[in-house]
Amino acid sequence: MTQPIYASSEHKTIIEAYMMMCQEFAKEVSSKSRYNNYLDVVETIIEYHNSYGAGVRENNWYDWLMIIPINMSVVTNGFFAGVETNKNRAIVRAYKTVLNELIINVVEKIDNLKEQSE
Repeated sequence: MTQPIYASSEHKTIIEAYMMMCQEFAKEVSSKSRYNNYLDVVETIIEYHNSYGAGVRENNWYDWLMIIPINMSVVTNGFFAGVETNKNRAIVRAYKTVLNELIINVVEKIDNLKEQSE
């Protein structure tokens, strides 16, 4: 899997923790093939994040910081909707609740990041 480009070590810590939780939860409730499809979408998100800024109108630092968390939240919740069954409904909904709380925390942490170069 492609490694994301990070703004700082703090940004890296925030993003890696959130991505790990999303991926572990998705892995827990799906088959190997469905999980691999999920990872393909995650790869697309990372590629978009890493190439952001190449376009003429793409130059907002805050937008760049938020690409991974916002898109990971959307893809993971969409994935959960697709794999939810009567049998796994309780665990999927519990994971959704945890991830919804985590994304709020991630956004707050990113809001507090200062633009810097390392």
